[in-house]
Amino acid sequence: MKNISSAIIIAFILMFSAQAMAGRNISEFIDASESERFCMLADTIKMDFESVPDFSLTQPPWQDADLDHHSTYGINDHSFPNDTVSKAFICFNPASVTPPMADSAIKPHSGAKFAACFSAIPSPNNDWLISPKVHLDSNGIFSLWVKSYTDIYNGLEEYNVLISLTDSVPSSFTSISGSQPLRAPLAWTLETFDLKAYKNKDVYLAVQCVSNDHFIFMVDDIEVITSTSGEVKAGFTSDKTQINIGEKVNFQDLSTGFPTSWQWTFTGGNPTNSTARNPQGITYNNPGNYDVTLLVKNASSTDSHTLAGYVRVGGYPSSASLDFENLADFTLDFAPWTTLDTKGGDTYTMVDNITGQPIVFPHSGLPMAYICFNPASTTPAERYMKPHSGRRLGCCFSTMPPLDPNDKWLISPRLSLGINSQLSMWVMSYNISYGLERYNVAVSTTDNNPLSFVPLAQNYETAPGAWTQRIYDLKDYNNRTVYVAIQCVSDTAFIFMIDDISITSLAGIDDKRDGIRVSVYPNPAHEKFNILCDLPAGTKINARLVDILGNILRSVQYDNGKEPLKVDIQDLSPGIYSVIIQSPGAQAVQKIIIQ
Repeated sequence: MKNISSAIIIAFILMFSAQAMAGRNISEFIDASESERFCMLADTIKMDFESVPDFSLTQPPWQDADLDHHSTYGINDHSFPNDTVSKAFICFNPASVTPPMADSAIKPHSGAKFAACFSAIPSPNNDWLISPKVHLDSNGIFSLWVKSYTDIYNGLEEYNVLISLTDSVPSSFTSISGSQPLRAPLAWTLETFDLKAYKNKDVYLAVQCVSNDHFIFMVDDIEVITSTSGEVKAGFTSDKTQINIGEKVNFQDLSTGFPTSWQWTFTGGNPTNSTARNPQGITYNNPGNYDVTLLVKNASSTDSHTLAGYVRVGGYPSSASLDFENLADFTLDFAPWTTLDTKGGDTYTMVDNITGQPIVFPHSGLPMAYICFNPASTTPAERYMKPHSGRRLGCCFSTMPPLDPNDKWLISPRLSLGINSQLSMWVMSYNISYGLERYNVAVSTTDNNPLSFVPLAQNYETAPGAWTQRIYDLKDYNNRTVYVAIQCVSDTAFIFMIDDISITSLAGIDDKRDGIRVSVYPNPAHEKFNILCDLPAGTKINARLVDILGNILRSVQYDNGKEPLKVDIQDLSPGIYSVIIQSPGAQAVQKIIIQ
């Protein structure tokens, strides 16, 4: 998170002192002859930052230029050398931060290090990373991997890619990435730039960060290829291959030879075609196995690649859960769950009751339905709110008049319920002095439009002043396809808190022998799943997880109880597995998809 707990005065003191310690002037750049001598030694110039000292502000033989000369944000609860000084790019090693950072969003593309450009205070950034002089032959290519650490601070990081035919002074560069800045996605993404127009030229190449009050722009594995054969070879991958109906699939081009055009065909997909390099959000609305084809071209060659049955689309899951732990702090996007605020309107803000200081967090006071709230990450940390479990929870802030009362929805993905269907969730009112929070539970059998939902009860329910579990019987919807929603209808209260939501049903189970019934959820699963047996407490149970070849990957013996058995699957590859449950004289088998 941004380090915004420091006083503004301190930030400006750091800004001016940092200019003396870490500011960059053009006269400080490395000698051009050293740069040229380096460049002439290889046809490919690589910079992966692995040989650069941790937290160095220079990345030789590349050059840094900090033209905004402003202090930068740090990272809450973490420290590292040069963390708030004026700088362009810093060689960042997450494992060497104090304490080390294990956040997957801060991992390098490869190795242990990458180049990070932290947002300037005040913004915007004007920070440069400039190559040595390069002599280009035919079909030159400039490529780099880029990423935004987060998008919760005013969106994705912004940058330009530029070239100079004269020298390494920033004013000499012109853009080769377009008239508008590019945006770095949240996942590491390869960007390539064709340099064939500069054949037999000596050039300098640059990456310029121009982010405006974002957080961390990440760059890794830069390559300047002075000459290529020009022959393309098509290849691709995706973020998932086994999905449910309506899920989104993101594709990434892995073609070699530096193509300049892409033509995708997604059989059964929506849309069915794309000319984007890395198509995002392709959906499939019918079960089946579908081919994907990529045709790539450049000026001298063409190649295509088809993977038959690459995307495997199953039916809707029979269960869903939401504990908020895998969501980004303060995100409003709970995908595959849907949030909707039908009225809009500004929401109430938070103040520390002891100090009177405003409690600041992204989206505070703005119109919103539900927000993934981390009390420890607000500024200052919120001291009274505690999730039911973990570090995060869902919060629905009340809308201020005149657009009250709330009409805010949290809607599950589409589900194919089995039998014994139910909804379990934990609810709480943040401050009962403003009145108890009000909510409805509703079900739709058609779509996720709020007008399609039917409440389970005629009157709204209220959330107590302490965490309370509420369980709702969904048996009227057994063996039906549904959406389940929690609708907050509080009227000028404060914060409706919700956590550990679980929609379960018994589906795909062989329960003919002795009436044994098993619920395996969530399904599909990621990182962990639960097993709950409808057997008397104390019954001896043997649970096994096996792959399609019959290999036993997990085997647990335990006494049945009210709490489900939790199975960790973080080390398993995506695919279809079987859960086998055995008790004296009975057996049940449940298929499970691991993503």
